[in-house]
Amino acid sequence: MTEDRAAADAGAAQDHDPGRVPLRLELAIYGAATFSNSLGYMVVVAVPLLLVSLGLSPLWVGIVLGSRHLLVLFFSIHGGAMMDRLDTRRVMLMFAWLGVILPLAYPLFPYVAALIVIQMAAGYCTAIGWIGAQALIGQALKGSPVHTGRMGAIIRIGALTGPPLTGAAWDFMGPWAAFGILSLWGLGLLISCLALPDSGAGEPKPVVTVKDFVPRASDYIATIGLLAMPLIATVILVAVLRISSFSIQASFYVVWLEGQGYTGTLIGVLLGAYSLFGGGASLAVGALVKRFAPVWLMIAMVAVTIVCVTVTPALGTFWALFIVVSLNGTAYGLTQPLMIILMSRGAGSAAQGKAAGLRTSANRLAATVIPPAMGAVAEVAGLETSFYIIGGAVLALLGLAAVYAHVTGAARAN
Repeated sequence: MTEDRAAADAGAAQDHDPGRVPLRLELAIYGAATFSNSLGYMVVVAVPLLLVSLGLSPLWVGIVLGSRHLLVLFFSIHGGAMMDRLDTRRVMLMFAWLGVILPLAYPLFPYVAALIVIQMAAGYCTAIGWIGAQALIGQALKGSPVHTGRMGAIIRIGALTGPPLTGAAWDFMGPWAAFGILSLWGLGLLISCLALPDSGAGEPKPVVTVKDFVPRASDYIATIGLLAMPLIATVILVAVLRISSFSIQASFYVVWLEGQGYTGTLIGVLLGAYSLFGGGASLAVGALVKRFAPVWLMIAMVAVTIVCVTVTPALGTFWALFIVVSLNGTAYGLTQPLMIILMSRGAGSAAQGKAAGLRTSANRLAATVIPPAMGAVAEVAGLETSFYIIGGAVLALLGLAAVYAHVTGAARAN
């Protein structure tokens, strides 16, 4: 029995081994992931500064900021399906060039209606780059844990460097410089997409028509159908709960810290530690999946992130907060590549784009729902109590997801 298990494990490892990966392919995928992923962090700096300078009310500020996720929420699946049908590199290039132009439209058209349209378009173009990078991990790299972990670590470089550069550009040279940095990041995404090897070179490709840009009901049905697979359903359930804890971290965590009298510098140190430890942890994924069942490891790490956020009001000192947020970042950094790996393995080679689009849609749904829900609870029970209520509820749901994974056999996935 032991020999059979060892043989099965060896076969599974071989299935997920991409072999020798060309350096050009590896760097291009990491580049596309880094520039697309970090653009979202940079927008959070530049756009609010622009909106405040325009004197908009908090309501309109919230509407403009929230509009960035609208197209991503509803059309990520469509974008992923286009990649499966037309070729991932090709679709990424269709949208990447807009990522160079659209940032410059913000200061050029400083009007609410225009900014909402720009936000929606820019958010979707950036998301296509991130969805494509995840799809390529499955298509070209067979969901390799080592390469996925490397990607998870490298994208943190953009998340750590992009926002400070954007803020400094605004402070010293104004809005055009800040959005120029975003445009430069978009150029990095475009160059990375151009550097991707053309997998179908010399072969006839499907002709792209206007119909290809129109969402198809059949694509959504096929993508939702992936949830019939226990492994995919488990990852999506856990992904929603993971983003729920991050949504608390990214919103009311900062509000609570400010209320406790922590300065912006100390808050920045805490959030920086969160990103830094997350990047380092991603590199360990390749080794960890050889020793632990990936699904149980994913669930355990998400449980750690939820607990770390939930106990925030009970932490009385800066160093206690620093230790817990570092642990949170470590666990969160491990979960991202684990989910990408498991989604790529569960979806099969023909549905990598759809799988990445499905996870992106689920993430955006959770990010849209959780902050208002926590805000409503805070209105009734108080901010500190809302951490315990929302955190406890999310942790209970994670327990149900773990039961589902065990009962359906998803937890036994290699």
